[in-house]
Amino acid sequence: FGFFQAESYGYVGSRSFLRDVAYPGFQCDEDRTVPAVAKNTGSDDNSEEVKMGCLNPLRTDLDFTKLGEISGMIAVDQIGVLGTDQTFYVHGENAGDNDNGFLANVLLQLGSNDWTIASLAAENDDNGQPAIPPTPLQSLIKLSEGAVGGAVLAGYDETFVHESFYHSHLDSNATRTVDLGSIAMAATVLARAAVASAYDNGEGDAESAAQYAANLVPNLSADDETFLALADCLLTDGNCDLLLSYGKMERINNEYVTGVDLGLGVPLGNPPNYYPSVYDASNGQGFVQVGTKRYGSYTGDEEYGKAKTDTFLLRPSLLETSIHGMLDDFLGRGSVNADGDVAELSSCKSSKDCASVSYCSATGDEALCSGDGVCVCSRAHYHLALDEAIVPAPNNFTGRFLFDENDQGVSPVFTEPYWSPSVGVRVYRDAGGSSGNWALGAGLVVWACSLLSTILLKKKLKKEKLY
Repeated sequence: FGFFQAESYGYVGSRSFLRDVAYPGFQCDEDRTVPAVAKNTGSDDNSEEVKMGCLNPLRTDLDFTKLGEISGMIAVDQIGVLGTDQTFYVHGENAGDNDNGFLANVLLQLGSNDWTIASLAAENDDNGQPAIPPTPLQSLIKLSEGAVGGAVLAGYDETFVHESFYHSHLDSNATRTVDLGSIAMAATVLARAAVASAYDNGEGDAESAAQYAANLVPNLSADDETFLALADCLLTDGNCDLLLSYGKMERINNEYVTGVDLGLGVPLGNPPNYYPSVYDASNGQGFVQVGTKRYGSYTGDEEYGKAKTDTFLLRPSLLETSIHGMLDDFLGRGSVNADGDVAELSSCKSSKDCASVSYCSATGDEALCSGDGVCVCSRAHYHLALDEAIVPAPNNFTGRFLFDENDQGVSPVFTEPYWSPSVGVRVYRDAGGSSGNWALGAGLVVWACSLLSTILLKKKLKKEKLY
């Protein structure tokens, strides 16, 4: 499950992730792969239990290199405002050479008595390829050169829903109310599609896989307490207690692991603001602490790990930390003990309380404390969302970047300039829409008074024979 930032800026999040994972794959500079926390340097660096990072190009976590081959993608787009009541549409059927429509067919099999999942009515594009909406699936198809595809689950057919205000300044729950029942059903369909994809053994039997998943995964109710709380956070109040509880626990966990407290990330705001922001240390850019200095990328002579305080650091926003914590919580349950029984979760106040937990070791995961106060197995990761043509400037602090000399120039560069603090700004207050009418009225009064005074003065001067 992936949440990509800055997709409206040339698919920055998905392109960055997919390029690092497989197209062509991330390459760390020679001898720059190190333990992400220096106090782990004494451990076996080849052990899967030791988290590794790269000093240049800087990556705070290299676990993405273990994902392997990508076989397909299901993207979800605009399912909160539907074009047709209780109907989803599947886009991209037969997109990609290796998919053969399997993912799309799975989605089409997951309808119910109350909900319809229909195939797209639009025709193929000029190249004979299935029409793909602007989603991360576009990135996958383009970067894989059509070898890997998938499907899009959306609330629209051939065109976007009228007055959905997608990605505009009016894209707000206050402007167009989001259908929570639709989101709950889409979440159910997506969860079942994930299970069905894993269930299939390569035969491409979408019907059997979908039936298995439907029997295993129950419907998510639109009245579910956690679902409603999360919806309120993401649509109404971004500073809600739910996000804060997970964000605060992530802060505690990070301090426990790295020994550094970076504070709570930038809040989402009220109402929520999803602007991705400038990429720097305060807004999700990873950096490394070497000795007493911090760098956005490092190629210097001072040896990393010489000081036990050397470590990779990351300060994501409250939205990102809370989603990361929820993924750990929701996906990190259900582990089994050595005897094969489902483990009973231990309670905790910080990850220190989870040090003796054994039920995560079977899968090689690290046990940590979740925002819900129980020890779960960590399975969520951060990945940078930065334009592929830009790299952090080595041996500089965050917020400094260079153009990548190896960039192929396949897309425009999406970034913002780094403004000097000495740039002057003059701010004018908004006087309201009636100020112009008042100015016009005052001008007419002055004009009338001036005209009358001129006429009276002319008559007076004529009377005195001075004109």
